[in-house]
Amino acid sequence: MQKKITLSGAMQKHSDKQSHAVHMAAVSQGMSTVFERFEAQQPQCGTCRKGLSCQLCSDGPCRITAKSPLGVCGATGDVIVARNLLQLAVIGTAANNYQCRNLAITLKAIGEGRSPVKLRDTGKLQRMCQGLGMDASLPVNELAVLFADFILRELGKQVDEPMVLMDLFTVESRRKVWKEQGLYASGPAFEIFTSLTKCMTNVSNDPIDLMKSALRLGLANEYVGLWGITVMQDVILGTPTLVNAQSNVECLDRETVNIIANGHQPVFAGYIMEKAAAKKFQAAAKKAGAKGIKLYGSLCEGQQLMNVSGARGSQEIFGGQLGNWIQEELFIATGLVDVFLMDMNCSVPTLKEYADKYGTRLITTDPVVRFEGVVPMNFDPEKADAQAEEILSIAIEQFKTRKADKKRVINAPAKGGKGTACIAGYTTETVLTMFGNNINNYIDELKKGNIKGAVAVAGCTNVRHDQGGKSIQALTLELIKRDIMVIGAGCCSSTHQNLCMSTKDMAKKAGRKLRSVCEKYDVPPIVSYGSCTDVGKILDTVSALAWTLGCDTSQLPVAASVPEYMEQKAIADIFTALASGLLTHVSPAPMISGSPVVTKYLTEDLVAVTGGRLLLEDDPIKAADAIEAHIMKNRKGLGF
Repeated sequence: MQKKITLSGAMQKHSDKQSHAVHMAAVSQGMSTVFERFEAQQPQCGTCRKGLSCQLCSDGPCRITAKSPLGVCGATGDVIVARNLLQLAVIGTAANNYQCRNLAITLKAIGEGRSPVKLRDTGKLQRMCQGLGMDASLPVNELAVLFADFILRELGKQVDEPMVLMDLFTVESRRKVWKEQGLYASGPAFEIFTSLTKCMTNVSNDPIDLMKSALRLGLANEYVGLWGITVMQDVILGTPTLVNAQSNVECLDRETVNIIANGHQPVFAGYIMEKAAAKKFQAAAKKAGAKGIKLYGSLCEGQQLMNVSGARGSQEIFGGQLGNWIQEELFIATGLVDVFLMDMNCSVPTLKEYADKYGTRLITTDPVVRFEGVVPMNFDPEKADAQAEEILSIAIEQFKTRKADKKRVINAPAKGGKGTACIAGYTTETVLTMFGNNINNYIDELKKGNIKGAVAVAGCTNVRHDQGGKSIQALTLELIKRDIMVIGAGCCSSTHQNLCMSTKDMAKKAGRKLRSVCEKYDVPPIVSYGSCTDVGKILDTVSALAWTLGCDTSQLPVAASVPEYMEQKAIADIFTALASGLLTHVSPAPMISGSPVVTKYLTEDLVAVTGGRLLLEDDPIKAADAIEAHIMKNRKGLGF
């Protein structure tokens, strides 16, 4: 049962008015959200916040203090902090590569003719296979099987053998750095096994060695997981194209059958959209009294679905991208959600309580996602037809129940179906198209200083900064004001979209020089690449710039920022950026302050190892100052 709460806890916790209104209503009805639960956890343990607690063995838990500077086993605070951080990087790397494996299994099933799902971008598959040295003239289905098998082999490497993708898709200077520093990573399975073994009690007692393992994980995270996800999703779903779309909770329409796809794996939801467009289901929905069927996106899954909705011609079915993980309880609290689909990840445990109160049917579609009392339907590419049809039938029946229930609590505006306008579908390809299909046009603007540089503002939202998205908003506005272009990804993209920042009108808030570029090329100063896994696409763009300029990625006038870091996949991505030689801003700081050795290594010494470093700064203005200084230093180094 939830603790009785008051309205005072819900005041001003959302930067956008739509979410704030639903939040206030839910709290008035006795529900708690992540914000109220965060307040209930205060004060949090200062020792744990510094990373100085260990629960690995039965002689613990141990907490490192001035009175007890060593754990029972003799582990120092430095070792404990490093071990804890490495474990987070392992979980994040495993999760991204788990998603990559699922896609490879689906791609193989399609190639072997065992699935009704069709490939939407076979040209990309052919180009990728050619790049891997395969015979691209083979039938597309054969190439799908070959490519899937290649990815599965890379994922499962059990020996210290370099990843093929790392060799093929990085600049030579990066490979040299990784070899010299002992960071030349092998496949995810090898790196995960090795890193977890090092985290055991009394195995690795060198905090720097543990951090180097985290950097190797960062490379395994990118050069199989993230790279594989972005390529295979484009091949199966289609490569994104620019699309005018809608975001936030007011997208939800009272008069339609409403399905939300929540998580990070969009292939099944994409197929459900196809089936929903069929006359059979549209007619069934209308017979039930609905205008039609809408599928909405939530979290990174929604970003992906929105990105391809234009190219797939599914804008009549795709109702909009609702937002980020902090909002997901609120989506259900509107009372307008008939079915809420959940795959990996983030589905908070309280969704069952919300679903029971507001009449939503929860369905988990991946084996790793489980709720007590929720019947699973694990996506099987061979059963996609039957599964999609079952979900659509359930949703229509749920709509009938909703319309018949005169006591149903509805916390949504009377006129729904239209949220905040945004532009989606940006990728390396679409951004390049806007610059005349010539990367040198972008580079010319960099050299002139009209674009000082670019920053990937990516990752999570959190509740530690009072309002979900407040720090993301402040940092982004500060960067574009300084003529620095911003690339969004993950929950940061939802923040940009919900706050009307993903439009061409944002050029008015950019610096004079950046605004001139935006007007010349009809490109906004803030472009969303989509999901958190699209960090892989962002690094593709970074590598393309480095190749063209003939420099190392660490020398570019670019940086990464995770202004509201929350979970383990973000830690894996942070180590990917650090291994790539990027200045990487993170707030709040990971739990490392208890170790001077780990903190100094990541924030200072790492520059001499990979060229990247961690920037820890909670104040968005001060973070922008440091990022701009780094960009200007690199510009000078390149002679810009």
